[in-house]
Amino acid sequence: MSDEFDRISLTLPSSMVDRLDGIVDDWEYPSRSAAVRDSLRDFFGAYEWESDGDHHHHGTIVVVHDHHAAGIADELQTIQHEMAETIVSVQHIHLSHDTCMETLVVEGAAGDITALANQLRSVTGVQQVKVVVVDE
Repeated sequence: MSDEFDRISLTLPSSMVDRLDGIVDDWEYPSRSAAVRDSLRDFFGAYEWESDGDHHHHGTIVVVHDHHAAGIADELQTIQHEMAETIVSVQHIHLSHDTCMETLVVEGAAGDITALANQLRSVTGVQQVKVVVVDE
């Protein structure tokens, strides 16, 4: 991080300040400013993600699904093979007898990652899809 800082002032409702202070304590941030900087990095990443479909991203897609849904394993695997240029790796975890979770590490254009997530969401038996992306 650069040693050059600009000081700004924020006006927040007291309830937000109380929540911020609680998080600063719980997560052991050295200061409110450090916590706000961390939050702004996520905010900037979300902005980039939503505003530039061609920007290169890295991230994960987490898929929770019913292990017993008819044909789900084959359908998920087919999608993963079709999107191999976007998927770096896949991890499969058994959460319970009925539920599995797959974590797909992805990289590529935001549009490609979004298309992959949408394909996964459309599979019968998929219960949840979460996308987390980061900038380089």
